[in-house]
Amino acid sequence: MLISHSHRFILFPDPMGACPWVTHALMPWMDQPLQRHKGMGGIFFQGMSPAEAEWAFDMAGYAYRSYTRIAIVRNPYTKMAQLYDRIAATDRLWRMSQRVGRTAPSFTQWLASTRPNGNGAAMTSAGPRWRRFGAWSAVDWCQDRVTHVVRAETAEQDLPEIFREVGVSPVFTDRPLDALRLRQPVSGRYDAAAKNLIRERYDWDLQFYEAEPTDLRLVA
Repeated sequence: MLISHSHRFILFPDPMGACPWVTHALMPWMDQPLQRHKGMGGIFFQGMSPAEAEWAFDMAGYAYRSYTRIAIVRNPYTKMAQLYDRIAATDRLWRMSQRVGRTAPSFTQWLASTRPNGNGAAMTSAGPRWRRFGAWSAVDWCQDRVTHVVRAETAEQDLPEIFREVGVSPVFTDRPLDALRLRQPVSGRYDAAAKNLIRERYDWDLQFYEAEPTDLRLVA
């Protein structure tokens, strides 16, 4: 999460860390210090969800809903494939199982075990925030707490219009590739069952990519 009180905007990056170049470009306008992790002594910390941010703003005496609130979302097909790969690369139990000859759950098996809210792809609510919130749908992540939804895939074209309205002119340059590359193309991951799960759980998200949306102002 990025906060500018002087220009009254809040930006919520994708929970999986998409668009680090946006964070870099906006740093000159950030005037709210953030703790690195929750529970480090302050009420504002990195990676807050919109719901957590609204609570913290209320606690600090700021009018959350008077700010421009921007959420960056990602195509759920790509997002969930990347989340699976990141878990496979970092989860201790998965790696230990592979060492003794057991196979990790297939992508479709794993996808069926996740949720678009609640614990997401984490075993418990105390699991890593990227693993929990990375699986959330955009509708559960944003709820009614954001004013603009922007696709990560086209953010460098779509964000300048919003920031002109709040009086800042960030320069978005040197957009990097995702830090974690997919082990296989997205198109090769999804069988019919996996596609049906995505359509069922992320139908609101897919409106940004397949049709005209919704009740939020879209910059996409």
